[in-house]
Amino acid sequence: MKKFTEVSITRLAKENINENNARFIAEKVWNELGSKDIRDVIKVARLGGSIQEVCFVAKILGQYKRIGYANRET
Repeated sequence: MKKFTEVSITRLAKENINENNARFIAEKVWNELGSKDIRDVIKVARLGGSIQEVCFVAKILGQYKRIGYANRET
């Protein structure tokens, strides 16, 4: 988790996300989505502008991931 958070903070700095918000996003992705993919961190950061929106986005993505829609091909 520590390395994932460090990588997330570094990558999200390129998206102009401050360290505290980047750490929060990394924790949400790790814990709620169960993901170790930096692309999920970037996705959540881009979709959620505020902490409340990040929580909402992580919750929705977690629900879709659990029911299998996140990886569904169209």
